[in-house]
Amino acid sequence: MKVIYLSLVLLFISAMVNAHGGKDPAAEVAKKRSYVLQYQKEYQSISSQEEKISNIKKQVSTLQSTIILLRNSLIKENSSIRSDLSKYDLNYFAVMKNSLSDMQTLLKQLDMAIED
Repeated sequence: MKVIYLSLVLLFISAMVNAHGGKDPAAEVAKKRSYVLQYQKEYQSISSQEEKISNIKKQVSTLQSTIILLRNSLIKENSSIRSDLSKYDLNYFAVMKNSLSDMQTLLKQLDMAIED
């Protein structure tokens, strides 16, 4: 399990670095979507519980990096989103940050439930 956590941390860090790159965000989102679809397709044929968990973690990690990529793209393209100019009383970036944090907590809880 520690290897899986280390892998997730490395994936998360690489996702953060990739999210800050100057690449075309539309192409990056499409690429990440294809990864998720591939993981979902692979999941159907996996028989081992550990491999299924690893597959789910890959999916979540890829979805997290997609959210980070979208967040960073929004910041670059529309500076008014960062300010209080939203017509709704909603801090979009705080919600994204909280959602990512909640996803990490969910993964930890999933690991604990499986280990019990």
